[in-house]
Amino acid sequence: MKLKYTLLLISYFLVVSAQSQKIDRISIQVGYDLHFYEMNQINSALANGFLENQLDSEGFNINDGNSFKFNLAYHPTELFDIGIYGGYQFAKKNSTPSFYKMDEYNLPIKECEGRHELRTEAITFGIGNTWYIDNALDFQTKGSYLSRFHFGIELNAGIGFSKIISDLQPPNGVIEPKEYLYFTSQDFHGQVGLKFEYDFTKQPIFSTLGIRGGYQYFVTKTVKDRLDNEWIVQGENPINLDFSGLYFGVYLKFGK
Repeated sequence: MKLKYTLLLISYFLVVSAQSQKIDRISIQVGYDLHFYEMNQINSALANGFLENQLDSEGFNINDGNSFKFNLAYHPTELFDIGIYGGYQFAKKNSTPSFYKMDEYNLPIKECEGRHELRTEAITFGIGNTWYIDNALDFQTKGSYLSRFHFGIELNAGIGFSKIISDLQPPNGVIEPKEYLYFTSQDFHGQVGLKFEYDFTKQPIFSTLGIRGGYQYFVTKTVKDRLDNEWIVQGENPINLDFSGLYFGVYLKFGK
């Protein structure tokens, strides 16, 4: 039964595609997204003070981040496009852990603040595809005003290269050394969402303003350092990064 419905759906799209006006055009899209993450493991480690209680972890959770994205797509018909995408997303948190300057007898004489930055980032790229529902609903024949609006379903699938960086900078004059650590992973990256667009010019090139929103799936394995050692906090808590969650954004698209 599922196969039957799947074949019917594919047949429907093939028929609509065959009837669509061929346009053979290339578009470039650039945009910004706000992401909401599910970083449960790293947030739990922060809450438990894995930096030997030097880190003031109250409210120090990674829950959201920013993303910049680029798409290059080919539009064989008005029904869909297909192409490649690339993106960079990141989040960072800063804290001011306390340190003590010591006298010659190794006794604390002054409390001072250092700096700690925790940063997650990822570079993603892969294959992107959008199916424009407005064309299947025959919006293009409902007047010039409605013909400038488009909405569709966006599908992206590729690979993500992620990194988490812990940069601890004690103040001058303390005995604790600086500490810079980073851990990486390579994993599947996928997105499914909706896009709404408006063509504010059509000739000699088309330019479009759009908004997009959906769900991103991007969960890493246990991250590893440059020596290929897994990051396991206190010997029992493996750390991974979970960039999964909702996203919302805006973009500009240009093409001919």
